[in-house]
Amino acid sequence: MAKTALYQKYRSSTFDEVVGQEYIVRSIQNAIRQDKVGHAYLFCGPRGTGKTTMARLLAKSVNCEHPEIAPCGKCENCIAAMNGTHPDIIEINAANETHVEDIRDLIERSRLAPMQGLHKVYIIDEVHQLSSAASSALLKTLEEPPENVIFILATTDPQKLLPTIISRCQRYDFTKVRKDQIRDHLLSIAEKENIKMDAKAAEMIAVLSDGGMRDALSIMDQCASYTNDDISEEAIDRIYGLATTEEKISLIKNMLACNLEEILTQTKSYEEKGIDFQRFTDGCIDILKDIVVYQKTGKEQILKVLTKEQALDLGNLASSSVYMSIAERLLDTKDRYRLSISAANCFEVIILSITIDLEEPKTTQIVQQVSEPVKQIKQEEKPVVEEPVIEKKENKTYSVNDIVRILVLCDKVSKSHDEEVFRNLSSMMDLENRKYTTLLNDTKIAASGKDCILLLCRAQAVANRINDPEMNKELYYFLKEKCNLDKMIFAITEQAFKEASSEFRALWQVNSLPDGMNIEKYQTEEVKEKTPEEKIIELFGKDNVEII
Repeated sequence: MAKTALYQKYRSSTFDEVVGQEYIVRSIQNAIRQDKVGHAYLFCGPRGTGKTTMARLLAKSVNCEHPEIAPCGKCENCIAAMNGTHPDIIEINAANETHVEDIRDLIERSRLAPMQGLHKVYIIDEVHQLSSAASSALLKTLEEPPENVIFILATTDPQKLLPTIISRCQRYDFTKVRKDQIRDHLLSIAEKENIKMDAKAAEMIAVLSDGGMRDALSIMDQCASYTNDDISEEAIDRIYGLATTEEKISLIKNMLACNLEEILTQTKSYEEKGIDFQRFTDGCIDILKDIVVYQKTGKEQILKVLTKEQALDLGNLASSSVYMSIAERLLDTKDRYRLSISAANCFEVIILSITIDLEEPKTTQIVQQVSEPVKQIKQEEKPVVEEPVIEKKENKTYSVNDIVRILVLCDKVSKSHDEEVFRNLSSMMDLENRKYTTLLNDTKIAASGKDCILLLCRAQAVANRINDPEMNKELYYFLKEKCNLDKMIFAITEQAFKEASSEFRALWQVNSLPDGMNIEKYQTEEVKEKTPEEKIIELFGKDNVEII
């Protein structure tokens, strides 16, 4: 005989056993006890949060012979409902019975009096999958419901239902079950099933289930089969392609140390092990939050992922602002995984980009620390002679007026074309081009024209690096030679673009836009070909040659 799945075995049979959804449980219990049950209910919410279970409990309770304690579980109606043999409780899956004929047949049968209980109850699961004709037929019945008939509609997608159907139902929105509630429920079941599992493993399963109790029990069932009823964090990692906390901490430390070679080695090993990079990113964000929380509060009991020792160790490596900056960057880039062909490449680009940005202030700090003693030594050695002042080549920053003059040169066709080119940069991650593609992948094209590209950067540090004269020139030749884009690059922050866009619209409305900026591209230095005489002189020497 096949083993009963845990989510079936431990489906709630009374309202007291329902985990989470406290306000829904209380509302429905009160309606039953006060004899105020409606004729139509709509249960909507994420999968595995108890919609069908609650529908069955409601159907069982309205037919229970003891409404004050319903469902009692002992009367004839409750026993028949639990066994799935009650003639007046009919469950329909709209995914299979989606046609109008099915609903019309249901409506005809609903007009008949209950056979055994007090109410005839129809539970329609995944009701959003009904055809438009079937939905219209159901609507007519909801408008004029037969006596002693209750409709319970369940769906994960309420926005696909007709608004007129929703308005005729009492709507209850089920929420995701809290992680601590799932963890405690799993530990309780593990004890009953003689499964060895600690709180950390139960919490990891709760995270994986994403608020769905059914998913949590299915994961626990799978892990128990794999581990012979001895569920550990390591086993869950192996089954679901997760990385350990130590691996995430190691990556964060390498990012702070700007150890690019080690980072590349790590990401390659993650890809080989089949790590889920989206979950890995979420895990890193949780660790970064823990570090900041511990730095600010010093309270171990608040930590969710890290131990006190781990939080203390990482907290000594960087400031809270650095950790929060990394967390925000990781959070902002999560949508890229959906658009990327290779999750591994996408993850690598994100991590390298953040690491390079972390390296910039360190380099500046080191230069300042080294230059001060050197300057002091020079002053001591040559107190009389003044050193010539060499003008420092600053990174170019652009005013609102500058950006407006660039926008005047831009058009939608150029932007669309250049965005397509930038989408293909991820395929050019070889060693020769990596520093350019990594930098450009962390930007977004704000506007583009015949001779210019305006890039949006989340941080001023990234914009400064792109606008650095040497780097800007290298990027220009990279795009020209590798991507066939002969355009100058201008980098600005999102805030600067927002201000310039507002100014552009205001000037455009009064027909007062300025002239476009004069774009001067970098020129390739031409090597002048030597004359035959110059070649001979170079070969034999000037003293040995006489030109006649």
